[in-house]
Amino acid sequence: MTAESGEPLATVDIDDGIAYIGIDVAGESVNTLSTPMVDRFEEIINSSLQDESVEGIVVHSLKPDNFVVGFDIEELQQYYEDPEALRALVARGHGLMERLTAFQRPIVAAIHGKCLGGGLELALAAHARIATDDAETSFGLPEIMLGLIPGGGGTQRLPRLIDLSQALDMILTGRTIDAKKAQRLGLVDDLVHPGILLDAAAEKVRELANGDEQSNSFTRNIEEAIQDPVKLAARTPARKVIFDKARDKAAKKSGGHYPALPKVLDVIETGFSEGFDAGMRAESEAFVELVQSDVAKNLMDIFFMRQAVNKDSVVDGRVKPFKVHKIGVVGAGLMGAGIAQVGAYNGYDIRIKDRDHEGLGWGFNYIDGLFDKLVRRKKLSEAQADVYFGRISGTTEYTGFQNADLVVEAVFESLDLKRQILADLEELGNEDQIFASNTSTIPIADIAANAERPEHVLGMHFFSPVYKMPLLEIIRTDQTSRKALATALAVGREMGKTCIVVDDGPGFFTSRVIAAYINEAGWILQEGARIEDIDEAMRTFGFPVGPLKLVDEVGMDVGQKAAGVLREAFSDRWEAPTSLSALADEGRKGRKNEHGFYDYAGEGSDVPDETVYDVLPGGRDRRRVDRELVQQRCWLAMLNECAYALQEGILRNPRDGDIGVIFGLGFPPFRGGIFRYADEVGLDTVVEQMNRLADQFGERLLPAQILVDKASEGSTFYSD
Repeated sequence: MTAESGEPLATVDIDDGIAYIGIDVAGESVNTLSTPMVDRFEEIINSSLQDESVEGIVVHSLKPDNFVVGFDIEELQQYYEDPEALRALVARGHGLMERLTAFQRPIVAAIHGKCLGGGLELALAAHARIATDDAETSFGLPEIMLGLIPGGGGTQRLPRLIDLSQALDMILTGRTIDAKKAQRLGLVDDLVHPGILLDAAAEKVRELANGDEQSNSFTRNIEEAIQDPVKLAARTPARKVIFDKARDKAAKKSGGHYPALPKVLDVIETGFSEGFDAGMRAESEAFVELVQSDVAKNLMDIFFMRQAVNKDSVVDGRVKPFKVHKIGVVGAGLMGAGIAQVGAYNGYDIRIKDRDHEGLGWGFNYIDGLFDKLVRRKKLSEAQADVYFGRISGTTEYTGFQNADLVVEAVFESLDLKRQILADLEELGNEDQIFASNTSTIPIADIAANAERPEHVLGMHFFSPVYKMPLLEIIRTDQTSRKALATALAVGREMGKTCIVVDDGPGFFTSRVIAAYINEAGWILQEGARIEDIDEAMRTFGFPVGPLKLVDEVGMDVGQKAAGVLREAFSDRWEAPTSLSALADEGRKGRKNEHGFYDYAGEGSDVPDETVYDVLPGGRDRRRVDRELVQQRCWLAMLNECAYALQEGILRNPRDGDIGVIFGLGFPPFRGGIFRYADEVGLDTVVEQMNRLADQFGERLLPAQILVDKASEGSTFYSD
């Protein structure tokens, strides 16, 4: 997003002794830092030094809803193969930040909207920070989510400004904090109404220039600040405890796959033990090293893929969605209540129906608990939570549903029931109403087979828990209208979801892919492997949980219903083990009835339930299996189903598939997505491995034709 040469990046207006630097990257909705921006700032600083009328500087944004959101990632990608040029860029950035901090007149950052990454580092280099108390204002250093570390001094300045533990949490998680928390931590000096932001910042400049606060940070040498043992916990046992705890947490979180986590801790600790300058040098070297890593490359690619998916109109941009103000939700269970809560939180009026008051009560209690959690985490005030909760009303009939612009059905997987719900809704007479099924496996065309208005029927497949999972899979049939599809996309995005659009079919995309993954794990279990070995192998591969643990979380009964649909649809190639169905027949449902692959009645849920083996071939006489072989079989089974979906036109492109498996199914992001990882491994190698596995373990692992064709052509998924 670097502005072209000659386009404005920042303006300077001098008024009553204050130089106002207004950041505005031309032609972009957000401000980012870049080489041209560094050039412009250096130019401004040099001219301000020469202007004796300038009493101080206020840095602010001319964008309506953001300060600066980070460094230009597109520019960073240009340095994959040029470490020396990147090192020089980092040195220039460090030099600019140091010049700002050392500037002999006060510099105050006036912040409204998102202040992230390099934007926060810019603000940290100023002598004070004034922010608006608006809900849009937030602060963070999200570089870790791109496989990087802060590269503009953030690793050294943030832990010197706020509590060390809080600084480590922000840097290691990439989480953002709101303006009120930023003030509590000491990250910002004052919060004001947006209407007086610049006036308050100018007043702060004058206070720093003329008052007692002149002894504050802008006139103090940074090395003096480092010696403050109380502020920094430097050279004390407390600091070691904090870093040791952070290292343990980072190691557990990363599984060794994300090198930026241990690296940033080394950099921060270097600054504490050896001084600010040493810390800055360590930051520079680590940043250069990480930008060139495969992990960072993959995570940055995912960042851009997700942006592209979020902007993809799918249908002609001239097709406008229906206006949606009220959403009906049929079913107040876990999924229905979750959809209702997310809808209300994002501004929709919600009418939720269940078959009885007991079901409604459960749903409302669940929704209330989600809002309470947001209040406890200080994401909402109690008054705000009451307003959001007040947008939801309930019924055991269809009263009020005739006024719903969109209805999402979220009942259990029964084709007859879903058809009946659709028929009941159409009888209400709202001819513009969109009907969306949250089914995970049943083809939408089957649900709409008897519909009066099949053009208004589609699928909106949310993932559990709805408030947390970022993906929404939207399913269109041959009859779904472009207007209905545009409406579902608009609502999904308004709910904060990343939406992929797939074509109709049994299991659509995500359900059949995760089923293939679990199916192969079931075969490995049936062949004599231990539960914990299978799950541990896939966690080591990078999944957040193993496949058998995932079955427990979803529910064995739910999984078996889905497996039955897919087994029937793909009977020519879908071989299913008896192990999973035998366990489901025993009444095991996983966590929800504390009876699954793991023991939920004991001290913890990480201990396998040995009685599982009693209904499996070989009983409790289990054998060790090769971890790499488990990983190969499971991820290649998953890839094969992705390839079939692409081959059949269910999936529009590899990009959507990669976004789907990462944000919906937990495929490890550091691998860049399943199609991208297959490209990296080499499709000729993939095909050879799958043929070998098929000879040994079953024809279900034979590669899809699209894999064979691409391997023989020497092409890749991302070269076409």
